Amino acid sequence: MPDLKIFAAGTETAGKICSICQTAIITGEHIVYCPDCALPFHHECWTENGGCSAYGCASAPQTVKSDPVPEAVSRVWGGEKPCPACGRRIKAEALKCRFCGATFESRDLITADEYAGREYEGKDYASARNKVIGLFLAAVSGCLTVPALVVLALLIFRKRVFGVEYGRLPGALRGMVLSAFSIGCLLIFLLLIFAVFD
Repeated sequence: MPDLKIFAAGTETAGKICSICQTAIITGEHIVYCPDCALPFHHECWTENGGCSAYGCASAPQTVKSDPVPEAVSRVWGGEKPCPACGRRIKAEALKCRFCGATFESRDLITADEYAGREYEGKDYASARNKVIGLFLAAVSGCLTVPALVVLALLIFRKRVFGVEYGRLPGALRGMVLSAFSIGCLLIFLLLIFAVFD
C-alpha cells in the first residue's frame, strides 16, 4: 500500500470520528485520508490497522482466514468429541460417557492423559480419602500393619489398588499414604527388634 500524505487536522476535520479507534479527531493531530473512500483516520490508527476500516473498501487490509480450531481443543457446542476414558464418540455437551460411564467436570475436551491425571473431586475424592484414612489406621494399628503395608506398597509402586489411583490423589492424601507406609515399616522393624532381643 503506497504511503499516504499526512495532514494536520484542521477545523473542517476536527470532531469527526476515527472509525478505527472510535475517538474524535482533534485539531492539529496527524491524520490521513483513505484514498478510496476519503474517510479521515489518525495516522497511527491507519498504520496500526494496516489500512482503512470501512467494510468493502479497497484500502482495507486483506483478511487472512485463520486455521480451523483443532478438534482436540475445540470448545464448540454441538457435534461430538472423543471420550478421554474409552475413546468412543460422545456428544460434545456430555458430562458422562454413555459407553463407559466416565464423568467429566466440564464440557471442554480433554486428552486421555489429562483425564487420567486429574485429581479426585466430589464423591470420588470422598471415597479415595476414606480408603486412604482406613489404610493409615490399619498401618499404625499393629495388628493389621502387614496387610496394610502390602496394600500401601501396591498403591505407591503400582500406582493403583482397590480403585484408588496414587497419581490422582491430592498432595495431602499422598503425604498420608507415604506417612502410613513409613510408620508401618517402622512398626514392623521395631517388632522384629523386640522379637530378636526378647
